[in-house]
Amino acid sequence: MKNNQGVTMQEKILFVSVEIPIIINQQDLEKEFPGLILTKIENSLVGEITNDKFIFTTSFGVITFCNFNHDEIKSFLHRLKIKEANHYETALINQDYPMIVDSEFEKPFIDSQVIKYNQFNKSIASIISLVLSQSVGLEIREKSLEKKLQESKKLYDKIEHIKAKDRENLMNFASSIAKERFEILSQLYLLDKPDILWDDFQLESLYNQLALQLELKPRFEVVEYKISFLKESVEFITDRVNQKSSEFLEWIIIWLIVIEILFSTYEYIIKPLL
Repeated sequence: MKNNQGVTMQEKILFVSVEIPIIINQQDLEKEFPGLILTKIENSLVGEITNDKFIFTTSFGVITFCNFNHDEIKSFLHRLKIKEANHYETALINQDYPMIVDSEFEKPFIDSQVIKYNQFNKSIASIISLVLSQSVGLEIREKSLEKKLQESKKLYDKIEHIKAKDRENLMNFASSIAKERFEILSQLYLLDKPDILWDDFQLESLYNQLALQLELKPRFEVVEYKISFLKESVEFITDRVNQKSSEFLEWIIIWLIVIEILFSTYEYIIKPLL
């Protein structure tokens, strides 16, 4: 038995999102899959290969495969010249989520193990792919921020030895933090619901439930907190460098005044007595 989209009931559909170090464009997809039907959602590309097989590419370095087996995913990553293709499951950040099309579920049901719904189409595949891609994209940022926190700790450890000449490195570090936050907000679209959800209650329910299961909001709040902490850390260290620089200039001025006093003392007091 099949539903009106042509998907067999109880069929398991696997979604797999994978971190990739390149951005895939429309030409790449059309070359790989002749006859591909492409649409856009939130600045991402949705490619319909068949009525139950899709590929979803983002602008933030994540690709989601819908109804691909692992060998097909590895083969595609190989053709993209991803060196970790053979062991992407351990070498690259990835996440998968199965869906079961089940006629008993007239409304989307999602737990930590599976998505169940009696419908499957391009819109549903797009929403699941988007949320799963956002989750992987967020994890990429989480790991990046962990590295920056370690850098911040190293700066704290040597704060007494930081000199004015290190100010440029601090500014570069501050710029990388600001860029991180900008990319999270402008590329992951974590604060905005997709336009495709308008006037579609069930699709919105699917989006909300999956975002809740993947903890996108609390994870984003933690990321925001870490970014704020890093920003404050850099400001504190920069202020400390500026203070040390200011103190150094003050001492130079003091010594110049002392030298001037010594010269004046010699010129007007000691020299006339000689």
